[in-house]
Amino acid sequence: MNTKLLVPIGLVFGVVIMGLTGASRPFSQLDLWLDQRDAPVTAQANALSPLIACVNRVDVQWRVAYDLYKTPQAPRQITEQWLRSLSDFEDSDARNVRDIQRDLCSGRLTEKLELLAYQPELAQTANAYVRALDQVAMTIPSGRFDRGASFVTGTQNAAALIVENVFIPPVADSYNNASIALRESLLPLDAAQRPEQLKRLEERVGKDIHWYLLAYMMQARETIDVLDAAMKNRTLTPQLLADTTAKLQQAWDRREPFLLAQTDGSFQTRTDAARDLWLYIGKPSTRYLQALNTLHKDWQEHAPPQRLSDDFYAVSRSYDGLLSYYNRRARAEF
Repeated sequence: MNTKLLVPIGLVFGVVIMGLTGASRPFSQLDLWLDQRDAPVTAQANALSPLIACVNRVDVQWRVAYDLYKTPQAPRQITEQWLRSLSDFEDSDARNVRDIQRDLCSGRLTEKLELLAYQPELAQTANAYVRALDQVAMTIPSGRFDRGASFVTGTQNAAALIVENVFIPPVADSYNNASIALRESLLPLDAAQRPEQLKRLEERVGKDIHWYLLAYMMQARETIDVLDAAMKNRTLTPQLLADTTAKLQQAWDRREPFLLAQTDGSFQTRTDAARDLWLYIGKPSTRYLQALNTLHKDWQEHAPPQRLSDDFYAVSRSYDGLLSYYNRRARAEF
């Protein structure tokens, strides 16, 4: 045998063996090493990415589902919006959310964090979240979780309802607490890294369609974060809401020149994929902006507190819908 072939054959054999035995750590170590050669922030983002995927593709589904379980009928003022937005979560993940959960929110969730020795407290919080998620998944019957990321509310006998009312709320509340703790630890770290990632993207390719798409999603996230913080601190005003909404609208409008650009259509490029993604998130993005504008309009017209509370809920839910749309296509294309 040609000795020059021994090294590549050995590498292939080693990869097969590691794949068969489930040895993921060597792959994770190599992945992180390559990213560290690029920049520390790249490796850190890589370590956070499994947690982000778990939150975006599983945690959102469970929160939407439990919310509907607690409130089978939406508030009267937003019934139509509620029913329309259910489709925002009916992607392929919602059809097999338990399988996605096993793949994305398993005990390996913090493997890269631990290998990188990055954010050990976050790793502890994430592991606690995984335990809470496993518990709630084991407690709630699989038949009660449907493709629309919501609990099936069909006919249930009285005994079954009594059992559910006893067992589901405690584990669900524990899960919600673990979810809140994970989000409060994880999301600020993720948000803090985005500007650096945007800067590095600009250094490599300039302000192209990918740059503006990432900038828009960052602005969409910043919008809900600003409003959430202002609500908690009781500093939200109509002017702050208007200014924040205007920034989001400007970020959205910057897509227009890229959508008008023509391609030869001979083959699908990454630019074409980004353009398609801009178009794909059109409906949820419009709904998000409409929810923000409705909140501002009702506030200006001195609507009752319950109406404003419903409006704010619609804003939060429409952002989750936008994120669901974006993730289902972005993970397939990029």
